Amino acid sequence: MNEVSLGFDWPSANTRLERTTESIKIIKKLWNKRSSADKKIRTLDINDNNYDKDDFVNFNGQYFKLKNAKLYTPPATNIPLYMAASGREAIQIAGRFTDGLITTSKPNNSHDTFDIFNKAAIEVGKNPDILEKIAKPKISYSEDYDKAFKSCEFWRSSQIDNAFDRDINDPRILEKIAREEVSDDVLRKSILIVTSIEELVKPIEEYFKAGFTQIYIHSTSPNEIEFIKIFANKVLPYFEERNK
Repeated sequence: MNEVSLGFDWPSANTRLERTTESIKIIKKLWNKRSSADKKIRTLDINDNNYDKDDFVNFNGQYFKLKNAKLYTPPATNIPLYMAASGREAIQIAGRFTDGLITTSKPNNSHDTFDIFNKAAIEVGKNPDILEKIAKPKISYSEDYDKAFKSCEFWRSSQIDNAFDRDINDPRILEKIAREEVSDDVLRKSILIVTSIEELVKPIEEYFKAGFTQIYIHSTSPNEIEFIKIFANKVLPYFEERNK
């Protein structure tokens, strides 16, 4: 919706992944982030050129090129770099090049995702046990169920099959297709809709039991301020006590 509207072509999934990979390499080079795993990765990549003695960076990629580039104020401490991924190849790239995976996988189908991610990390000499596995469950809370469900409506288009592969950049058309193709039941299954804040404890626990290390609550509640206050008072303390 953003790029095509500005006159750019929307590239294929393979091209998007290749661009993302090159971008990650460039960021890490400019950050002077050189781990043993990075060195091993560089031996596998003929386009990934070496630093010079003053940390000026050259990069000759298919999509991006750098010539004597230098970040004069590099980070003093390590900045973790996480990647959102769902397809097998993207998950492998996340495992090889980043510090953690962001995924929309639910606890009951996350095993295969983590297996792909961990194996890719191990192949380049990284310890998958110290890499983050980050979940982003969508949640809608209200004591009135109908209000909580109605507040999820704008996520309906996110459940369209192959949405990113369709030649559509008009949100009005996407909304129309979503109303036609995505049922209320499908939408309900994609979001945790609760009328009692305590109902969130067990589902969040399931994410941790499945191997997720961080949970980013993505609230779509009708009253976000109310949700934040109640969640902070009744749910966060439970997990803080649990992790002591």
